[in-house]
Amino acid sequence: MGNEKIFGPKDAEQEIERFERTAKYVVWRTPQAREIELLIPPTVYPPREDTDLMAQTIAKLPNPGGKRLLEIGCGSGAISIFASQLGFDVTACDINPYAVAATRNAAASNGVVIKAHEGGPGPNTDGTVDQWAGREPFDVIVWNLPYLTHEEDTPLLGPLEEAALLDTDQKGLVARLMGHLKSNSLLKQDGVAFLLVSQNEKGGRARTVCLANGFAVRTVASNTFEDGERLEVLGVWKPYVAAESNYVGSIDSTNTELLKSTAGIGTMLQAGRQISGHGRRGRSWIHEEQAFAASWVIDEIRGIPNPNQLQLRAGLALYEAVVAMDTPLECVALKWPNDVLLHIGDQARKVGGVLVESSSRGKKTRIVLGIGCNMSSSNPHKDNFSLAALDELSKHAATEIFTPIIHAAVASWFEEKSGITPVKTSEVNALFESTFSRSLPLLGVPIYRNKKMAFEALKMDGNIVLIDEKKRTFSIDDGEDIQWTKCTRN
Repeated sequence: MGNEKIFGPKDAEQEIERFERTAKYVVWRTPQAREIELLIPPTVYPPREDTDLMAQTIAKLPNPGGKRLLEIGCGSGAISIFASQLGFDVTACDINPYAVAATRNAAASNGVVIKAHEGGPGPNTDGTVDQWAGREPFDVIVWNLPYLTHEEDTPLLGPLEEAALLDTDQKGLVARLMGHLKSNSLLKQDGVAFLLVSQNEKGGRARTVCLANGFAVRTVASNTFEDGERLEVLGVWKPYVAAESNYVGSIDSTNTELLKSTAGIGTMLQAGRQISGHGRRGRSWIHEEQAFAASWVIDEIRGIPNPNQLQLRAGLALYEAVVAMDTPLECVALKWPNDVLLHIGDQARKVGGVLVESSSRGKKTRIVLGIGCNMSSSNPHKDNFSLAALDELSKHAATEIFTPIIHAAVASWFEEKSGITPVKTSEVNALFESTFSRSLPLLGVPIYRNKKMAFEALKMDGNIVLIDEKKRTFSIDDGEDIQWTKCTRN
């Protein structure tokens, strides 16, 4: 648990007293209405709504038979037993020895075989990874994370009970797990981890923490309660593991090269320098002293794609990657449909942009996504426009740091991954609109047809709606037609 500033010797004495309470007998019902009998000792976390949400998530996983699953923080053992009944080979762990005992007892009572060990990720070393997880990698890892934050002068249940509810780790338990996933072979190359978090201060940053560590992440399930609390299950995986990632020192255009290639979906082509890089409306893309430039094959489909939807997803990917570079969130703006700007001084300047292009091959349409982002620039103020560079606000601005982050961000919005719910148009629009709305104070007032207007809404087709002073609305399909009062021309 590792935070002596919160828990002290007196808490240990009170914890011993809690052990004298009577264990509770609980019957928990699975998503298939199957009953699982549990005997839950004092200090052990019982099944609740978050348990149901995680159970619903793993119930949808395809072909569980024989796959290895690790539950971190197993508590009463409900999820581990359910996963075993589905056909998974289950290993469970918990830092609370009473939870380990409860899980072992529940496994025996319900006729399943589970390996349960004491230990797990945390600020203090609580056994080696081999001790609590074994030596073989897992297909699936699940963790219902402690998601409450400690408030001063708030009564505590006790160290072991609070360990199931309260994230007292200053670094954050998601970051601890990401470190294990990167440095140990906990997760198979094509495996998936499912993390249940709350959208509070720490939980709300879980997505950013995953991206910062080079892992793709997507919300696969959620539940919002009457008091406004929202729980989410995040699917986390290694991006595009079956695809190639290539680097060339110099190239005309990474987009053009991938459009004419036969490279598979997920292939990334990165260039040290683009000689003939281009942006929207055929404008030249200027490669700064240090800049990231790469393209991905994101799809090959039948018919005509919705270009606006692709642009919104790409814009969100770039925005999230810039934030994951430890750039101050209050200074990062997402401009419709896909530009990312940094607000420095009294102006917002473009730090990165997106170009989605496609070409037809018979009945199929090949789609590539190009992303450019400035790391540093000796002269951000050009003759007729200004740009921004990440090193103006981030201490970590370097292409070698940015590359795995943006690769993970692109996969988060575009990769089709087994066991991971596909991205929904409604979810894209909702997140884009909320992010864009928060960016409006940094962008200023939109000007369309030489008139100041106000943002009204984002339509389902991805177009933006502006409203003028006479309450007339205008549907815009091209961001180039709008100028913002705080944005420099670029």
